[in-house]
Amino acid sequence: MSKSPEFRFSRLVASSITNRPHRNVATIVAFAIIAATLFSAQYLTSGALQSLDAGMTRMGADILVVPEGYSAAAQTVILMGEPSSFFFNDSGFEQISKIPGVAKASPQIFIATLAGQACCSAPVQLIAIDPDHDFTVATWLKENPGVVMGKDDIIVGSMISGDIGSDLLFYGHTFHIVGRLAKTGMMGVDCAVFTRFEDAYVMSDESGVKAVRELTIPRGMVSAVLVKVDPGIVPATVANRIQAQIPGTKTITPNGLLSSVTGQLAAVTHLLYGSTLAVTIVSIPLLGFISAMVAHERRREVAIFRALGAKKSYVVRLMLTESFAISVIGGLIGIAAAAGILVLFQDFIAITLKIPFNVPSPLTVMIIGGSALVLTIAIGGIASLYPAILVNRSEPYDTIRKGEP
Repeated sequence: MSKSPEFRFSRLVASSITNRPHRNVATIVAFAIIAATLFSAQYLTSGALQSLDAGMTRMGADILVVPEGYSAAAQTVILMGEPSSFFFNDSGFEQISKIPGVAKASPQIFIATLAGQACCSAPVQLIAIDPDHDFTVATWLKENPGVVMGKDDIIVGSMISGDIGSDLLFYGHTFHIVGRLAKTGMMGVDCAVFTRFEDAYVMSDESGVKAVRELTIPRGMVSAVLVKVDPGIVPATVANRIQAQIPGTKTITPNGLLSSVTGQLAAVTHLLYGSTLAVTIVSIPLLGFISAMVAHERRREVAIFRALGAKKSYVVRLMLTESFAISVIGGLIGIAAAAGILVLFQDFIAITLKIPFNVPSPLTVMIIGGSALVLTIAIGGIASLYPAILVNRSEPYDTIRKGEP
């Protein structure tokens, strides 16, 4: 039994693609749109969740306790860094450390800064901490043993301008930058300035004389308490105990923040996935129709291949490979374009969508891009499979004899 002749497979594929530029460009654009929307939806979700995880790790808290009625404001401070000031009505926050399941409790004071700070284009949230109980900045200090947070010293987030050793002015009070936190993508950390309780009180006392607007920080009052729970204890259980035993408090857990972020992302991701589904639904029959047209045009060409000894499987493989190549080209273009736009406008996206956002790790980007490309290729394969099989049903000698195109 004779074997199929050795056709130059790759040259045939390349020739077929280049000989129909207009039709193939339209097909590539369709694949690019599918890949771009799939990639964008996964990229945004991964970037937001990764940023939230990095931010919560930096804060080191399992639970955030805030005054009742200020949970929304506190979430905005944490996720977006929008300056806000609020305080508990009494000093009941001190009881938090005594509640079963609480390992550590760290009080903080949120101080909204005046608009137009020279250090940063975004609003700046001053956060006063108690060094004796703090575990947010304390972790960073342990990683940088040469740094000591003394009088008027501040540690700033990654988006705050100013070199280590330079000064920043808040409410007329001069502070010295002694450290900078790594970027997390969570604005509540990246746009924050951490100082000590004592320095915040001095700044408040001097503000009436030195600042444009007087600042009032009531002694003994705090804005929030960060809580670490004992190992093996579920944070939600401790959070419920805190709210039950200390009236006037509201607790926020990482899961609560996660729900908030995914809720804010839902509209966008639903739109992207919906667009992908709509484009796919329209594209599959369209691509199939284009493939069928190409197959009909190539019936004589295929018939000659068959007459020369090419097997049906060879012809099917040839046509599927052409579709595969076009879908890969379109997919790579779409993914590259989407990635470029998302990286270039990441800060704008985060501010507009009101979500924490950081560029996902290279491995994550590769996985996301790979999955989007595989789905795009699968769509191309589905669209071209039937026309490839259909063109093989005709008898080659009859097609050549009739002179069909």
